[in-house]
Amino acid sequence: MTAQDAPKRKPSADALWRAEYRQRHYEQRIATVQPDLFGAPAIEVFRRNAAPKPRARTARNFGPRPALTPDELAALLASAANWHRVGQRARITEDSPHQHAGREGVIWRLCSPVFADHVYLFLDLAGQETTEKRAFVELRDVEPITE
Repeated sequence: MTAQDAPKRKPSADALWRAEYRQRHYEQRIATVQPDLFGAPAIEVFRRNAAPKPRARTARNFGPRPALTPDELAALLASAANWHRVGQRARITEDSPHQHAGREGVIWRLCSPVFADHVYLFLDLAGQETTEKRAFVELRDVEPITE
């Protein structure tokens, strides 16, 4: 049996949500599609993103931080249990050493038990950005956004 003959698995609910979320954002960003008269690929014109919020540059320590103890990790996971899920809006804290500190997005993917204290964030586009950004961030550097 080859890989082509193998039955295809159904995508998970999280995978379906991610595909729908990306499609919704694509449809919101696109302004027009200009077809080419000579068969070349069509040109997609996108709306401008909101300007990034100006943030004060603070002196942050970009060096390694001490790892969490097992008790601290258990307390962190317990405190995040009520909001730590795919699709939840979240923000990287300003005092985080992460390069995208202060940016907002949605929790894109939860990590395996090996990296239970980390999460993938799908960041909102800002300024002239046109590519999607996913950040791998420690859970202690993420705060939920309640709307």
